[in-house]
Amino acid sequence: MKKPAPRRKSTPKEQPAVKLPPPSGPSGFGGLPRGQDRSRQKRTAREWSWSEFDRAIQSLARTIGDEFKPDAVVGIAHGGVFVGGALARAMGCDFIPVRISRRSRDQVVRRDPKSFQEMPAELKGQKVLLADDVVASGDTLELARALLDKVGVAEVRTACLIGRDNYRVDWTSVVGDELFVFPWDYLPMVEDGRFG
Repeated sequence: MKKPAPRRKSTPKEQPAVKLPPPSGPSGFGGLPRGQDRSRQKRTAREWSWSEFDRAIQSLARTIGDEFKPDAVVGIAHGGVFVGGALARAMGCDFIPVRISRRSRDQVVRRDPKSFQEMPAELKGQKVLLADDVVASGDTLELARALLDKVGVAEVRTACLIGRDNYRVDWTSVVGDELFVFPWDYLPMVEDGRFG
């Protein structure tokens, strides 16, 4: 009688590094430099869980609240909707999502960011916190700031979870070049894909 071959222990597969999209132009919005192309660098992504996201938001909200009391938080879709909504809840103020992007379904499709809507007129005279998940070149935040100025807000301050060295925001949780993957990066935001 023939003995069955011994089973091999399976080893987990190494996950490939996530690549960043290539840059989309030589200069940014308003003459600011664009982010650097780091897509060829070998590095892995750091994944954030919902609980890590919550801890970062609570800490960010406390820090912001010590210096600034916004009337409303404007979150830039896609990731800024999660950040802005959570910050607004933690700070007890109104939340307004807006879509400003150079992407469509995570593919770079335009050189400069585009606004898909106007800022609400009811923001006139209010203090606004502008929120996003990652800020690299600052193009999107600069366009959003210009749209808020057009409406006539009293003051605009900025916040993000991840900031890069080449663009300064008022408040951020992490500054550096590390690549992050957030929980919302795995699923579409809404069924009809409006903010995807």
